Amino acid sequence: MPTSEDHLKQLAIALGSGALGALLLKNHYDESRKSEAEKDDPESVKYVCEVIGELLEEWTPGERETEDQYTASLYHYLNRELDETDLDIDLDVEMQPSTDNGCPDILINDMLALELKVNPNKAERDRLIGQCSGYSRQWVTWAILIDSPIHEVGELERLLAAKNLHYIEVIPYS
Repeated sequence: MPTSEDHLKQLAIALGSGALGALLLKNHYDESRKSEAEKDDPESVKYVCEVIGELLEEWTPGERETEDQYTASLYHYLNRELDETDLDIDLDVEMQPSTDNGCPDILINDMLALELKVNPNKAERDRLIGQCSGYSRQWVTWAILIDSPIHEVGELERLLAAKNLHYIEVIPYS
């Protein structure tokens, strides 16, 4: 049975208009589960998440052959859109930066990590959980799934919740 959080997430996606970024922050109110970035600068993290959430609502992945191509497509899209938008703060988008906490696919302002997977099999979903769990200590972390069947998206969300990692958001694209 879906939780009320699931219903709120579906409603926000259906309503659009910037709701995704705000909704994706709802799980980060528990201080013990906040990333270092959230603890250090909560207002800036909230702003970054709202801006990127709105942009992700508009992104269409298109047809690519590899995960790296999807990552590059999203990276270029974010940079292009951010260059054309008048923002309160400059946002620095890095693709696959090497950090002490690993190598997220995309890192924004050292606050928000995006990890992309294209129709991941079970082993790749398990690896995704490990990657996101590690990243989430330092940054707000979102898992972006491309071309994954909806039941696998739901399974991943339930597994994250069972492991008390429900604050790692899963954003599906079909």
